[in-house]
Amino acid sequence: MLEKMKKVVLLGPQASGKSTQAKVITDFLNIPLIAASQALRKVVAKDSSLGRKIKEKMDQGLLVPDNQMITLILGELGRDHCRNGFLLDGFPRNLNQGQALESSCGVEKVFNIEISDQEAMRRILGRRMCKNGHVFHLEYKPSEKGDVCDICAEELYQRDDDKEEVVKKRLAIYRDETSKLLDYYKKKDKLVVFDGQKDMADVSEDILNYLKSHVG
Repeated sequence: MLEKMKKVVLLGPQASGKSTQAKVITDFLNIPLIAASQALRKVVAKDSSLGRKIKEKMDQGLLVPDNQMITLILGELGRDHCRNGFLLDGFPRNLNQGQALESSCGVEKVFNIEISDQEAMRRILGRRMCKNGHVFHLEYKPSEKGDVCDICAEELYQRDDDKEEVVKKRLAIYRDETSKLLDYYKKKDKLVVFDGQKDMADVSEDILNYLKSHVG
């Protein structure tokens, strides 16, 4: 049966390829992407008291308090560009946030891209970026100039929240909190799971095939 699908949540651990798959989904459904990480970084960039508190949490690999996240994201969803739907990436992260979202506007489907913690670590620890936001990977996409960005010649570095101890902590929190969220959406018959261990292009194909066969 074909379904209405304009309000979608995208779940998955760090490095599961959500950014790539988010574009696949938003292009197909013609809806905007609301990424929690981008919303948070905008707040951090303002260097306000709230921004500094959020940065401290993020640098430690800890989640931003629920009340702050809920206010931030529901505020974004209330703007005009989300009137005809949205894809949420990075929110909700736990059951409390999921219930707040459900009470506010609800969602039709939740896509979970699943990878192992071992694969997540392998993908994250090799990630490097420059101050202009160009991203590389020591294994999959190395810079031709070694430790320097081959696009803008700025030095490459590892983000604080990409370091091993921080990543381990974030993955542990993700598994603990998100397991309850997955059960919540599964009981509502809204959860769809994709194998993120596959090649990125194959995951995109799986998602597109699902959308083509289910969206009216």
